[in-house]
Amino acid sequence: MAACFLGIGIWGMHFIGMLAYTLPINVEYNTTITLVSVLPSVFASYIVLSTSLSHIKGLIFRSVLMGAGIGSMHFVGMMAMMMPAHMAYEPKLFSLSIFVAIILSGIALKINDLRQAQKIHQVRMNMLVAIVMGSAISGMHYIGMIAMSVYATEQTVYTTSHDSSTLAQLVISVLLALSLLVLSVVELRARSLLSAKLKAVLNTVQDVVISFDNTGIIEFANPAVLPVFGYKPNELIGKHIYTLIPDKSTELELILNTSSTTSQQSSCFCKSRLLNAHRANQNSFPITMTISSIGNKEIGPYVATIKDLSDIHNQEAFTQTIFDNLPIMLFVKEAEHLTFSHVNKAGEQLLGKTKEQLIGLNDFDIFNDEDALGYAQTDRDVLASNDILTLDEKPITIDGRTHYLRTRKLPIKDSHGKAQYLLDVSEDITELKQAKTELDNLHQRMSMAADAAQIGIWEWNFESNELIWDDWMHTLFEIPKSQFNGNYAAWANTLHPDEYEAVTNKLKLAVLNNEDFHAEFQIVLPSGQVRFINADGRIYGNRMIGVNFDITKRVLAEQKIRQLAQTDHLTGLANRSALSKFLKHEFARVERTGTKVACLYFDLDKFKPINDTYGHLMGDFVLVEIAKRLQETARKTDCTARIGGDEFVVVITDVENKEHIKRALTRLINAIEAPIISEVGMLNISASVGYAVYPDNAKSLDELLKKADEQMYKQKRDCSLKTTRIKTQ
Repeated sequence: MAACFLGIGIWGMHFIGMLAYTLPINVEYNTTITLVSVLPSVFASYIVLSTSLSHIKGLIFRSVLMGAGIGSMHFVGMMAMMMPAHMAYEPKLFSLSIFVAIILSGIALKINDLRQAQKIHQVRMNMLVAIVMGSAISGMHYIGMIAMSVYATEQTVYTTSHDSSTLAQLVISVLLALSLLVLSVVELRARSLLSAKLKAVLNTVQDVVISFDNTGIIEFANPAVLPVFGYKPNELIGKHIYTLIPDKSTELELILNTSSTTSQQSSCFCKSRLLNAHRANQNSFPITMTISSIGNKEIGPYVATIKDLSDIHNQEAFTQTIFDNLPIMLFVKEAEHLTFSHVNKAGEQLLGKTKEQLIGLNDFDIFNDEDALGYAQTDRDVLASNDILTLDEKPITIDGRTHYLRTRKLPIKDSHGKAQYLLDVSEDITELKQAKTELDNLHQRMSMAADAAQIGIWEWNFESNELIWDDWMHTLFEIPKSQFNGNYAAWANTLHPDEYEAVTNKLKLAVLNNEDFHAEFQIVLPSGQVRFINADGRIYGNRMIGVNFDITKRVLAEQKIRQLAQTDHLTGLANRSALSKFLKHEFARVERTGTKVACLYFDLDKFKPINDTYGHLMGDFVLVEIAKRLQETARKTDCTARIGGDEFVVVITDVENKEHIKRALTRLINAIEAPIISEVGMLNISASVGYAVYPDNAKSLDELLKKADEQMYKQKRDCSLKTTRIKTQ
């Protein structure tokens, strides 16, 4: 419809504009072409406006299409002109007319897009869009007319009279036909929507809705008749309303009786009446029915709303059963005299009397005067304030036994807001109070035990982030109570930076999966010292409760044991076990990165004479000095180890080529051969060395050490033979 409006608007502008165009010759219009010329503009408008073609609705595309639709309509419409002359178009002006239509259409569409995106619906904005689009249509038309020239021919006959009535009638007829069509469609659409909405409402309501004429014949029934009456809606159409309500009511008689006066009939409408109805199986059940007139009250039709009341008695019995069997005590008193009007079984058990014995009694008939006076005054205060009152751990003595009750009192009001009854909801918390007392005593004993064991106890609410510490937690973390803000961050900020993410993630995961939390981590004390903590926690509802204790001594002892197990006891270098772990790690890295590892195997020369001459203490001094020099000369990424009495290994990582190994060997040999200053004087040490490269010379750890060892002994033998030859000479 929008496309038709816009398309015929373009068409109407063109031909109304042509009515204003006069030539000194007779001009007629071909009716068929005139009507067909509307199609390009309607087609282009449909594509531009259609929501189902949104995938091709770019602004440039729509602008070109709209401009082309306007231009096509114009020039097809010009083809409808019949006259004894020739028409011709100046190409530049012709093109300009199309260009103007495209540009102005694009501006109008852009403004309209902005208006819809920003939900602007002011009349001024709508008028602006309409004016720009109208300018595109009229601008294209008149520029197109300027581009047209008419040339006389031999058949040209000049005239001063012009008859445009045919064109005018055609334009008026089309516009009137469109207007009538639009009004019809809009009216039909409105009626269809209204009918659909009404049907949807009637289909979803749980009450039965039927309509019937003035003779009582049912014309409509909603789906609710099936569960209520046992009939399908279409089974009731055409049947009399007495099929559902056989017991004739005065109201129905007056409505269906044509001799009834208007005032008599009016008194029957919009009033709910209690009636008996029959189901399809002929079972009788109570209903309420309200009748209203759809049209004329005298001739109908009428609509009846029917509510099924068959469950009300069951609901009352259901409610009464729940009331009587609730485990909490319920007392209902009349507001005026404060006498008991109802008591459930739990109340009977507490007071030691039956319901029949309690009905009509007041507090003074059951309790001692002092207690009864306090209870009655509290009841009057609640009724006077019209508010709810809650009493915690209220003691009440019955037959010499004291009970503790948690009581909630509230007034029950009528439709006018006046309190008619007082409801007393009480829960016997005597056992709970005793358990709480025992729990407090147990907590005190546990607190004393925790202090003796130096265990800190904490509680964290992970919804509010509230954190509670006992005294020993403050001691463990060295945070005074005065500086503790009771927030999760107070604990998290103490975590060692290296372990913060791992520990907090583990805690979050425990909360997410509702699992127990266990972790051992470092904390940084306010003094800057590091302490090792063991933490265990368990979730209870929205809280986690746990314990912390200091494991610093244990952790440091374990670290010391691990260090001794991985180092040479004399030099402090890595031992054979640590060397094996290092090489396995490097072998795996070589496989990933494609680099190489070199194993340099050193055996000290001239060491045995020093050991034999100066003793083992001096020998140990030399070994420690050599170890220190190798450690300082090697890179931090390398591994220096002592694997025998005077045998050392240096593993060089990220080896690039043999020159890299030779440079490292030179540095290390120079470090070894530098004179050692000792208390016995200058000592000179040399070394034999061999090396092997992984993976070039060896494929495993043992093979690598073996190859390097063989190379070292080969060098030692070569040096020994060379020394022997020199002595022989």
